[in-house]
Amino acid sequence: MNLFKKLIPYLLIAAVLVSVFAVWKTNPIDYERGNSETISYLKAKVLSVNSQSLEESEGLPGRMKGEQNITVRFTSGKLKGREVTLDNMLSEEHSVEVAKGTKIIVKCDTPENVTPYYTVYEYDRTVGIIAALAVFLVLIVLVGRSKGLKAALALFVSVVLIAGGMLPLLYNGKSAVAVTFVICFVITMVTLLLLNGFSAKTWVAILSTLIGLFASSVFYILMESILSLTGYSLDETPDLIMITRHTGLKLSEILFSGILLSSLGAVMDTAMSIASSLFEILSVEPKMKQKELFASGINIGRDMIGTMCQTLILAFTGSSVAFLLVMLSYNTRFHQFLSSEFLAVELLQALTGSLAVILTVPITAYISASVGRKIFKRSM
Repeated sequence: MNLFKKLIPYLLIAAVLVSVFAVWKTNPIDYERGNSETISYLKAKVLSVNSQSLEESEGLPGRMKGEQNITVRFTSGKLKGREVTLDNMLSEEHSVEVAKGTKIIVKCDTPENVTPYYTVYEYDRTVGIIAALAVFLVLIVLVGRSKGLKAALALFVSVVLIAGGMLPLLYNGKSAVAVTFVICFVITMVTLLLLNGFSAKTWVAILSTLIGLFASSVFYILMESILSLTGYSLDETPDLIMITRHTGLKLSEILFSGILLSSLGAVMDTAMSIASSLFEILSVEPKMKQKELFASGINIGRDMIGTMCQTLILAFTGSSVAFLLVMLSYNTRFHQFLSSEFLAVELLQALTGSLAVILTVPITAYISASVGRKIFKRSM
């Protein structure tokens, strides 16, 4: 029986991966904007810079603009081994300055009966990204040992769920609210069962996480109506509207989906930390009264609320720094800024995530003090 309980998280992961594969196969990305059949992005290495005319952009130290004539050798794809000479155009917005030996990505447009056209797309960052991920994985395993390895596995499953399951479903017009809740439920189950095992405190944390997310979602939906938010203020809205007309994508629900996902990690952490602490208290003081245990959970949660809410609010604020600087340059009035949909969206994102954490504290404390306490005593 104990062996079966240990295997449950891995059986769940296997079921999730099979389900994601089925979703991916049955929800193909049929609509693609533009004809990309003749376009490919291939890795290449700069063999030489034949000539260049560059100057530093005004007010942007180190940012060059101008033109380079370069020769490159393709190192991947159908053109691997071929050498071509092309012009690399640099501007203030797109400045990929290269030298001999620089590894880049080249955009190749090769229509039939027309001379191929090559442009420098970006630096080849593949090795750097792989190295960063490798360092992350090594550190998480070195510090976390077996739990670190399980955390990495849980993170991998979460990424697969979102990329292979949630995105195709949303793209093809499925309800973002329903899909996101299901994805959050599965991520919560996989993560907490894998990291903490099949135990009463794990189930308390799972239930508390889901209730906390649901309660904060109700708040978001109410405030969305009060603030007259439509979800059409995203930078990607024009592109998303085109997708919506062809696939039925529910654009107005995308914002909700992003907010729920972004707060999930903090809510899980809060629920698991409080549940673990209260079950540890119960193991030392099994006769502690329900009211006292609940009060202990609230006290523990109070210490977490400040840092968790700060983390969420700063995360949303940090992602908006560039836009805030632009707003300052336009001498935006205070009341104008308060009424902007951008502020309403960002504020609602931060508040919804923070509220999810705040509500999770009493929810987890109550469930641990009542249901969890009975389960713990029964297992003694």
